[in-house]
Amino acid sequence: MSTPAAGIADLLENVPTAANPAKRPLPPPPEEAPRADGPSLRITVMWGDLAEVAADLHVTGHYQSVVPADAELALDRAISVGPRGLITAHTKLGWIDAQLGEVTYFPCGAGTVRSAAVVGMGPMGTLTERRAGQLYASLLGEAVALGHVGTMATVLIGSGTGNLSVKHAARALVRGFAGVLAAPATSPPPPRLTEVLLVEVDRLRAEQLHLALTEATANLPQLKITPELREGAGGRMSRPSAAVYALAALTGLGGPDDESALRSVLKDFDDNIQAQIREQLTDLATVKRTDLSLTVGRSAEAPDGSVPVRMSVQSGVGGLRWAALTGRATIPERLAPVEMGLLRELVDRLTEPSVEDARELPDLLSRFVVPSEFQRLITDDATVLLELDRDTASVPWEFLTEIRQAGAERRDPLAIRTQLSRQLRTPYSRVMTEGLSDGPLRALVIGDPGDPEKGFKLPGAREEALGVAAQLRELGVNVTLFIGATNASREQGVDLARRLDVLRVLLCGGNHIVHYCGHGDFDFSGTGRRAGWVFADGLLTSQELTMLEQPPLIVMANACYSARLGGPTGPGTGTGTGAGAGTGAQPVPAAVADRTPWGNPQAALVPSLADEFLRAGVGHYIGAAWRIPDDQGVTFARQFYKNLFPDGTGDGPPTVGGAVRAARKAIYRPDAGHEQDPGTVTNGQRQSAWAAYQHYGDAAEPFAPPGTSDRPGGS
Repeated sequence: MSTPAAGIADLLENVPTAANPAKRPLPPPPEEAPRADGPSLRITVMWGDLAEVAADLHVTGHYQSVVPADAELALDRAISVGPRGLITAHTKLGWIDAQLGEVTYFPCGAGTVRSAAVVGMGPMGTLTERRAGQLYASLLGEAVALGHVGTMATVLIGSGTGNLSVKHAARALVRGFAGVLAAPATSPPPPRLTEVLLVEVDRLRAEQLHLALTEATANLPQLKITPELREGAGGRMSRPSAAVYALAALTGLGGPDDESALRSVLKDFDDNIQAQIREQLTDLATVKRTDLSLTVGRSAEAPDGSVPVRMSVQSGVGGLRWAALTGRATIPERLAPVEMGLLRELVDRLTEPSVEDARELPDLLSRFVVPSEFQRLITDDATVLLELDRDTASVPWEFLTEIRQAGAERRDPLAIRTQLSRQLRTPYSRVMTEGLSDGPLRALVIGDPGDPEKGFKLPGAREEALGVAAQLRELGVNVTLFIGATNASREQGVDLARRLDVLRVLLCGGNHIVHYCGHGDFDFSGTGRRAGWVFADGLLTSQELTMLEQPPLIVMANACYSARLGGPTGPGTGTGTGAGAGTGAQPVPAAVADRTPWGNPQAALVPSLADEFLRAGVGHYIGAAWRIPDDQGVTFARQFYKNLFPDGTGDGPPTVGGAVRAARKAIYRPDAGHEQDPGTVTNGQRQSAWAAYQHYGDAAEPFAPPGTSDRPGGS
C-alpha cells in the first residue's frame, strides 16, 4: 500500500500524518472569541421542510461524491424537472467538487425555491467542528457578497447526516457566522442579508437546535436568535422523537391529577416493581426532553425510499479507514488495524472460494475488517453503497454478513438480503458525455470472441449471448449481436465478434446496454496497467473507449481473468461461461501479480474493468470476479434483465440495484456443497457464484427507457 501524502487541509488542521508525524500530543486550538461589533444577523429556527420555506436563497451541505439524501434530496426535487434530480445528476457526473466551503449554485424554476446552492463539506467522515466553522464562515461570506440575498434558508449542516452533535454543529455555526460579521477596519455598507432561517424537519431536533443556538449566542449581540420556535409547512415527527415526547408525558403521570392513569399502567406489576418504576419516572421528570434521545428499531424490511447506508472504505497507513453516512447517524472516520498479509490471504481464499471457505470465511471477513461501530450497519436491510478505492475494491465485500454469536441461526448474507453496490473513488473525473437520444432501446451483445486456437473457446459464453439477445428482443430492445472469432465456428445469421466491428458499434451505435461474455485480461505493454476484454486480435481497453461520446447506461460483463496475455502460461480447458471461462487454476505471471494490490489479478480485474468503463461515462458496470458455472451465468443474466425492465414481470420497482439483488438471489444456494454436483465445475464455484457478481453504480437508480428519463449528459 502506498502512503498517502499529507494534504494542505491536514496541515491546517494540525492532523499528524505519515508526512507530518506528531512527536507529542497536540494542544487544542486556542479559543479565540469572535469580536462583538459589526452588523447583526437574525437567526430563526423553523420546524418544517426546507423546500417549503420561502427565502431568497436555499442552501444545503454536500459531501464529495455523495448523492443527495434528506434535506438535500428534498431541495433537489424542488428545483428539478422530471424524475432525475439536478443535484443528483451533477454529483454522479463529478461536476460538484465539494471542497470545504465551496458553494455551487443551481438554476431554479417557478416555485418556493427561487435560488438554490450546496456548500461543500469535503470527503465524508472528515467534518470536524473546526472545519464546520470554516464552512459556515465561507457560506455566510458568500451569501453576504451576493448583495441581493435578504433571507437565506438552510439546515444545520454537519448534523443529522453529519458527524457532529446538534450542540457542536450549532457552536460551529455561531463561531463561523460571528467571525464574518466582525466589523473590518473600514466598514462597508451594511449587508442586505438580515435573516437566516435554520430549518429542521423533525420537531424534537428543532427544539434542540433552538436551545443550542440560544446558549451559544448568549454573549454575541450581533447574532440574534428569534425567541420562539416558528412552525412552517412540512414538519414531521420521527419515531425516536415521538418516543421522547411520549416518555416526557409519561413522567408527568405521577401527579395527583394523573395518579389513576399511572395506576392503570402499573396495575399488572407487583408492588416492588411499581415502586422502582415510580422512582425512575421521578428521575426522568427532571431531565429536559431536549436532552433525551432514543433509538427506535424498525422492521426487517426497510420501507421504500429509505435512505441508503453509505460506507467508505479506503486503504491507509496501518489498516483500512472507514466512514459511514446513514439517514439516522454518521460515524466519523475509524481505522481498522488490519494486517495486510492476512487480508491478502483472506482475499485470495474468498476469490473463487472452496465450499468450506465460502461457508466459514464471510463471518471472519466481517469481524476482521469491519470496525465494531460499523458492524451494526450490516444488520439492517437498507440499501448499502460501498465507496472504495482501487485497493479495497479487490476485497469480495459481497460476502459481508451479520456477525452471529456461537449457536445462533445463520442469516443470509447482506448482498442477498438487500441491495449492495459499489462506487469507485479514483483521481479521474467522469467524462462529460452526450446523452443517449430518445427512441428504441439498443443493446450490444458480444459472446465468445477469443481465439479458440489459444484455448479461449467458450460454448457457455455463446449460449449466454444467444439467450440474452433473445430475451432483450422480447423486451422490445434492438439488439446487435456478435459471436465467435474469425477462426471459430459461426452461428447462423450472426456476425463474428471482430474487435474493429465491435468498436464501431460501441462508439457509433448509441447502445443503452452492452453485454459481454468472454475473457478479461491486463495489458502492461504501455504505461501503467490497463484492463480490457479479450478478442482474437487483441484487447479492447480504455484506450479505445476514450472517444466514447454516448456511453451505455449499463455494461454487464462475464469476463474472468485470463493470464495468457499477461505472461506465458499453458492453454486452459476454457470451461464455464463468460466469467467462468476458466483459467483460475493457472499460475499467475510474476509481472502481473507484482502489479496488483493483493497479488491476485483475478480479484483486481473487475474493479479495473469497472474503472475503465466508469471513467468513460458508463452509469453501471456489473461483472463477475471469478468463474461461474454455465447454467448459473445464464440464470443470473436472465433474472437481471427480467427485474430491470418495468414490463419484465420482476418483483418490486425496477432499479438497477434491485435487479442485481434479484439475480443474486436466483443463484444463491446456501446448501450447495452438501451434494456432489455433476460436470467440470466445483461445488465451491456453484455455492459462491452469487457473490462473484459486483455492481458498480447507484443501486437505487431506476432503469428508465428512452422518453421517460431525462438522463443528464450534455443537454
